[in-house]
Amino acid sequence: MTYSFNTDKSISIRDETEFQRFIGYELELFPEEGTAICALDIDAKYANRSGVVHGAIVTMLLDNACGASCSASVDPTGKQPFVTLSLTVNFVAPAICKRLVAKGKVVGGGKSTLFAEAELFDEKNQLIATATGPFKRAPQREARLDDA
Repeated sequence: MTYSFNTDKSISIRDETEFQRFIGYELELFPEEGTAICALDIDAKYANRSGVVHGAIVTMLLDNACGASCSASVDPTGKQPFVTLSLTVNFVAPAICKRLVAKGKVVGGGKSTLFAEAELFDEKNQLIATATGPFKRAPQREARLDDA
């Protein structure tokens, strides 16, 4: 796992979980802004049977950008976990591209539940999809699935 604090005061998170390693996405958190970016280089393994990026990949990128923005907004290390309570995704255009970048931000909420939104763009800055949802602060867990 790699947590690195960059000169622009962002936090880069690589290889944090088996899932992140499996999919290959990158997270960049900006605690001072309460925002986050989730990015993925695209190849054919992410395509659906129509030859465009599968909706599950689109949704995952948006969900991660939203959740990470919640973490960044309350914890300068970006390690505070949040869980998705609900996520509404709007698919705007087909993703036929080489890279996708989801940009998330917190738009409201209280102490335990935050509301976040994200937009997903391709490398030509074309809007591919948007998402909104509530995210609940979760406790740090001692027991984890990977310990079972």
